[in-house]
Amino acid sequence: MRADPEALDRQMFDFLVIGGGIQGAAIAREVALRGSTVLLVEKDDFGCETSSKSSRLIHGGLRYLQHGHLSLVREALHERERLLRLAPHLVRPCPMLMPFFRGGSKRPWLVKIGLKLYGLLAGDHSLPAARGHAPEDCRRLFPGLRGRDLLGGTLFYDARTEDQRLTMAVVEDAYEAGALVANHLPVFAAKEGEVHLRDEPTDATVRVRARTIINAAGPGVDGVRRLLGIQGPNLVRLSRGSHLVLHPMETEVSLAAFLPDGRIQFVIPKSDGTVCGTTEVDDSQPEDGAGVAVPREDITYVLDALGYLLEQPPGPADVRTVYGAWRALPVGKGPAGGLNREAFLCREDSVAGPVHTVVGGKLTTHRSFAERSVNGILGLRSGSPSRDRPLPGGGGPQEFADDLWWRHGDRSQRVRAIATEREDLAQPICSHRALLRAEAVYALRHQATMTFADLMLRRLFHTQGPCLRDACLLNAHELFAEFAANGAVTSGADIAGLKAKVRHAEGELHS
Repeated sequence: MRADPEALDRQMFDFLVIGGGIQGAAIAREVALRGSTVLLVEKDDFGCETSSKSSRLIHGGLRYLQHGHLSLVREALHERERLLRLAPHLVRPCPMLMPFFRGGSKRPWLVKIGLKLYGLLAGDHSLPAARGHAPEDCRRLFPGLRGRDLLGGTLFYDARTEDQRLTMAVVEDAYEAGALVANHLPVFAAKEGEVHLRDEPTDATVRVRARTIINAAGPGVDGVRRLLGIQGPNLVRLSRGSHLVLHPMETEVSLAAFLPDGRIQFVIPKSDGTVCGTTEVDDSQPEDGAGVAVPREDITYVLDALGYLLEQPPGPADVRTVYGAWRALPVGKGPAGGLNREAFLCREDSVAGPVHTVVGGKLTTHRSFAERSVNGILGLRSGSPSRDRPLPGGGGPQEFADDLWWRHGDRSQRVRAIATEREDLAQPICSHRALLRAEAVYALRHQATMTFADLMLRRLFHTQGPCLRDACLLNAHELFAEFAANGAVTSGADIAGLKAKVRHAEGELHS
């Protein structure tokens, strides 16, 4: 799937999209579906930052109602319904309990009105309506919920996903629609009419030209603007969102609860771990370009939130892993939580040509924003084919009882075919993760998996992160070395590099 960088050199494209997160992937997909030529490039791996480190919810954003962002909520709720239909293996209904405690920051009657409006803005949809519950029912729905001062709660429905798998599916569909895609191909300079990229596996320089450049680098958009010779003031400010992961819980109901400080906190149980968060703290990127390292204060904040919500709150020893990412918000005054999440494009001129920078954006509305953006640039008024086009894996029979189907959809048959090639390929990648060795081979053959970290962190995604036991990593690396597209692999360096990435991301968890 990854384009040959040597073949890209000196090519002209209608569009060059910089940034392989969900927004860039969706725009590349949209451009390709409209018949224009497009190259999507990512400096690291597809979806490696914000698009794989969210709360993993496909939702309207209930808390945005309190800020009056009705159009964004309506758009997100309609896109939620579309994703439930077009990617049923990646996006599933998620029952969410909103408990009310005596002395809470929000009046229950006001929240109930908000949930009613939430349902009205969704229009015709497939999810059940919100319903109130007594305190004892709330504790039955979510065992372990704090009983003291519990007044009751409301059960409503949103949806959840595995964000990195959703992002990868959009990249794959962009490729199948005709886009050229390449990860590990960072921009490093621009000259008159050209963008210069560096192919990380070979260190070769690739020069491309484009009639239109889309800067969709998320938290890195201002850095890309500087590389393209644009010297204007920053367009985005960064907000850090951190999450903790606990062991799985014995419920399929999630919590969405207002804390005393007015923020919503999520507790989202999954079969392989429970995601808890999130924070919202103004932040800045370090000069070395490294991603978020979760600080102690974020871990303490989420643990304190769990202490408010649960009868027996977890402590630091119960945290299996943590992750964090930056949200790229528009520059503006006031707290980050009050800024509008509705994305927009900012057009500027650069030495390499006209640049449209993506500011803001939500996981849920990636498709609709891409459609609106490409229509505006190309002067189109017609509805996009993406409105009814299933994402890869979403077009076949729905096999809800099959764990492999939930990861690959109808393409699980391709994984099963690989599993028949050799007896060992039908076995788990290790005894601590229910992921097949055949899934690793599928990723190495078909999903532009260039590094050991690409494979272990994203293609073989697990909510608690990769298994870091030495014997398991050596076993997994033998498989990687056998099937890797680029031959230069070294087990010691690759395993050490993976562990270093995990340690950096976990920040002060173990300090």
